[in-house]
Amino acid sequence: MHFTNKRRNKPLYKKFLTLRKNIQNSDKFLRFRKKKWQKFQHLTLKFNRKRFYDPISHVLFNFKNFFSRKFKYNLQNKQRLSFFYGKLRKSYLKKLVKSTLKSSKSTSIHETILFIKELETRLDTAIYRTYFSYSFRNARQLISHQKVYVNNKIVQSNSYNLKKGDVISFDASVFDFITSNILNSKIWPTPPKHFYINYKILQILVIEDISYTNCLSYYPFWLDFNSFIRFYEK
Repeated sequence: MHFTNKRRNKPLYKKFLTLRKNIQNSDKFLRFRKKKWQKFQHLTLKFNRKRFYDPISHVLFNFKNFFSRKFKYNLQNKQRLSFFYGKLRKSYLKKLVKSTLKSSKSTSIHETILFIKELETRLDTAIYRTYFSYSFRNARQLISHQKVYVNNKIVQSNSYNLKKGDVISFDASVFDFITSNILNSKIWPTPPKHFYINYKILQILVIEDISYTNCLSYYPFWLDFNSFIRFYEK
């Protein structure tokens, strides 16, 4: 009876995992993609490098690991930024990067500064930064329920970009809720300097253009904005 190589080799290669050795000195298992083989591939290549230098295997292994680490780094960087701003959608971030790059060319302002400015001048960000809401999600609920006014007009867009001179006010029905949020907040970091906050009538006034330096204290972790922009500009 004739057996195919697939049926004959499958149990043999499984023994490699148990023995933790490349018994037949074969490189076929290097093409296996299942997770259980990754550690074995690493151990085997490490052992081979001690015995002799195989340039092809060495390059292929490092090449694969380089792109694997790079992809993981970019993915985690993207997720940190997205979740920090209340789980922003990929389509929105990609659109924002393109508009930022376009503005950077016409204004000669660094793309990272413009990108942070776009995020920090969002309406939901302003409500959250001033502690009128306890989370981005809560800020967006206030906006979607038509409880937020900009210059005495109802705004239902979370990404509405604020400008110098804009006044944010709220419906009287949510005053107690907003007051509770402010009293229960840690007030640290302190509200941004480009906002003037009237706690008596619960209004936020944009008194100056946002600056890049004012934003750095908001990030309790490292965010690689340059890599993020490069990742989404494609």
